[in-house]
Amino acid sequence: MTTTRTLGMLRALALVALGGAAAGATAGAYEDCMTRGAQPAVMQCLLNEERDAATELAGAEAAVAQKARSVEQATGKPGIHAALAKSVRDFAAYRASQCGFVRELAAREPVGEQAQIACRVDLTRRRVRELKP
Repeated sequence: MTTTRTLGMLRALALVALGGAAAGATAGAYEDCMTRGAQPAVMQCLLNEERDAATELAGAEAAVAQKARSVEQATGKPGIHAALAKSVRDFAAYRASQCGFVRELAAREPVGEQAQIACRVDLTRRRVRELKP
């Protein structure tokens, strides 16, 4: 099987595994980085995208945590921040599990590792969109 065909099959399987999360108005991280050329350049692109997405997620989570504390103080209703903290933990566990599955779909390395990183980037970006007002 050719590399192009293998990558196409991997992309299709990853889209199914992500429930279409990578499909939409913007291309996913894997598609964005595949234009870089050779494997090392693709991997570096994905790692940069993951770093940027993680930074953006940390900022979004911090902003939402601050809002949660403010709402708790203003309303006297406890538990909002605790619910957010649980959501943050649950998301991290889901992302790790889902992207581990995506990696296992790949027939070989480094495609599997790249697919796993791209999955983390795409899910992290989606989570950031969900947290922003």
